[in-house]
Amino acid sequence: MQRSELVLFIPSSSLDDNSSNLVFERSNKDSLVWFLQCFRAIELIQFLQISILLLALNAVHALPRPRGNFRRGNLAFDSEGLSQRSFETPELVRRGPTASPCSRLDLDDAESLPGWPKLLQYARSTWGEGDWTIEINPTGYKDKPATMCVADPINVTSTGPSNCTEQRKDIPPVTKGGTQVRINEGYTNTGVWNITNVTTAAHAEFFSGKFQMPNITKLHLESITTVGEFINAPYNSFFTVATNITYRNNDLTQVNDKTCIGTILEQQCLTPAHGRIQLFATGYIWFNYKTRRAPLANPKGGKHKKYTVKIEDVLKNATERSTWIDFTGYMNTTWRYDYFDECRWNFKLN
Repeated sequence: MQRSELVLFIPSSSLDDNSSNLVFERSNKDSLVWFLQCFRAIELIQFLQISILLLALNAVHALPRPRGNFRRGNLAFDSEGLSQRSFETPELVRRGPTASPCSRLDLDDAESLPGWPKLLQYARSTWGEGDWTIEINPTGYKDKPATMCVADPINVTSTGPSNCTEQRKDIPPVTKGGTQVRINEGYTNTGVWNITNVTTAAHAEFFSGKFQMPNITKLHLESITTVGEFINAPYNSFFTVATNITYRNNDLTQVNDKTCIGTILEQQCLTPAHGRIQLFATGYIWFNYKTRRAPLANPKGGKHKKYTVKIEDVLKNATERSTWIDFTGYMNTTWRYDYFDECRWNFKLN
């Protein structure tokens, strides 16, 4: 059997004077086993390096990302209301300087309405196909406006139980040593809200609307309506204040050797709630054809280039010409009731 030699050269200074090199003889079988072991060791090292690299890449991709698709100079949000349109950053500033129940409708607003395809189909079936341009609120036609308005009232609904506290409050006399107190009774509801979903239509408009707050007191009063102002834009907050507080003066009952004051029961509650704001479109849309034409139903009638469609005449169902803004938050309510006089021995007012 042939033999192979594996020679390892080692400097002579590190060996005995009589040895200049070492010769290790191995059989072919031993050499092959040794070579395979070295190769497998190299493969294992490479596998570990690749595994570490892949783990690092996965860790990077697993980092949390913003929920919106943000682009430099533009904002595109993933929410349902903004999925089809990007807005320039300056547009996030509200359009109007003061809040209003309505805003002027524009073409982008109209195209975002659920019933927009039906309006286009109405024009085609009434005046025919052809090149047209669409206008809304054109100059010179103030008698045919188009608007996007808040549908009142905006109902606010509780979404969970109220966390309430109750205690009796002292009401001292108006003047020190006097016998008259001023009583404030009634209900105050202060709501703090965050807009969670906005609409493409009337984006960044500054609206006002009537909010109907639920009654959560023990006395089961009717709900209270108040006016709130909000901007139809992402991440905006607003507040509402509804109250029916009344004031009256009351003469304290005099009791000898006692000091008398007024007392009233005060209940405070914190309640989670939410609501939806409906914006609905009304008014006229202009279809301007390049060539004069008569209505298809009256081919011999007068020919015109301009025709109008009244939105609510075609989209009779309000939901087809509406979009919604969602909001959520908390109501902080205070209810003052159950007044009576109280006289105490040796009572001193601080």
